[in-house]
Amino acid sequence: MDRRIQTTVNVKLLFIVLVTALFAAGPLFAQQIDQSRKIRIQIWSEMDAFPGHFDEETEDSTTVAAETIREQLNETKETENRDATIFAYAIARAREIAPFLMEGMIHGWTFDYVPYDKTRKVDEYFEFGRIRELNKSVNPVVYKEPLPRAEDGRLLCWVECERTPEQQLSFQRWNTITNPKVRGHGTAPVEKGFDGIQEACAEALKNAVREFWRTKVKNKPKEISGTALLIQEPRVYIKDGNYVVDLDFFLETDKIVSYSYY
Repeated sequence: MDRRIQTTVNVKLLFIVLVTALFAAGPLFAQQIDQSRKIRIQIWSEMDAFPGHFDEETEDSTTVAAETIREQLNETKETENRDATIFAYAIARAREIAPFLMEGMIHGWTFDYVPYDKTRKVDEYFEFGRIRELNKSVNPVVYKEPLPRAEDGRLLCWVECERTPEQQLSFQRWNTITNPKVRGHGTAPVEKGFDGIQEACAEALKNAVREFWRTKVKNKPKEISGTALLIQEPRVYIKDGNYVVDLDFFLETDKIVSYSYY
């Protein structure tokens, strides 16, 4: 009898622990955003071509500029006021970065990679391609909740873009066990501006392809080509004068060419 009572008590305690753990983990699961229908990512851009050169007057204006910035980002209103002039650089940069990342998440990027081979005296080569430009009439990009931050000279905002029904089906096809998830890290000098961000993304894709296939093939291939779909939220930051990006992809390899001699 005592043994049955003790067992009942243990089961109840286990139930309480599991329920408590589930509620505690709730916020972690809530952070995982479903990107299959609507893409929502946060981006940032520098508020000045030469960061760190804001005056006190500029810093004060950031508290009242959010609505003006949102209208300018979405091209819903033309204005010549002072706030629009101050944040013109950041707005222009954000409107370069967002469509570029959305292209990678909706259409994907192509790659052609030739690994470095010391023995054969082959230099590393990587070609990064954009499948197609984002059509804003098909996939309108909406900018929300801009946050100008004078303390670090950055403009943050959320960017949303809905996939068409055909693009949703395409995403479902990508999201299968036949297309592995890979991750890459890339850098490029900040002084290159938007070109630097593109260069860092290309390097991240190259490193993702290299790290994945180096564990899958015994002998170094001559060439690897294919397509990658950018997934999850891109992570972009600045460190030691460089843009740094950490990106996740679905990888589709179209061709692997092996050397005919060793």
